Amino acid sequence: MNKLTHKGFTLVELIIVMVLLGILAAVAVPRMSQSIMAGEEAAEQKFLASMISAIEIQANDKFVRTSRKEYEHDPFNALDKYPQTYENGEGWYVESQNNWTDCCDHRGNGYDRSSITIKHRRNDGNEYSWNYETRGPRYQHNDGQEYIEQGVYWINGPGFNGQTY
Repeated sequence: MNKLTHKGFTLVELIIVMVLLGILAAVAVPRMSQSIMAGEEAAEQKFLASMISAIEIQANDKFVRTSRKEYEHDPFNALDKYPQTYENGEGWYVESQNNWTDCCDHRGNGYDRSSITIKHRRNDGNEYSWNYETRGPRYQHNDGQEYIEQGVYWINGPGFNGQTY
């Protein structure tokens, strides 16, 4: 009696397996890159939320001490640790900073203004930027009453004011 002792796969079986692996790769790679992008967006928003919290805490502390709410010109100064930019360029950094005094409030005094462009370079080399602006306290007049309008800040960029990535 003759027994077949052939071991292995036929060419057709190998081609079918390769086609199935190709289909799986075509579906999995885009989903994986979308997951990575969504994770980086979430990490950026978490960082910015922490920065905003630190800015508010610092401004409220200043308000308790001086009765004037003022915000940092450089928002990174409100953080416990200044963000790093790595040798390959990845990380958070301030691209440009402008400070000036606007004229004039109700009393004719100038008040401080600032504008900063904050940038984040991701692992894939893409850069995203946010504009951070501040205005210091100023005297205002309304219906015969004078009051101090407290300082304010604005952040514009991805994830803020309806802007998307």
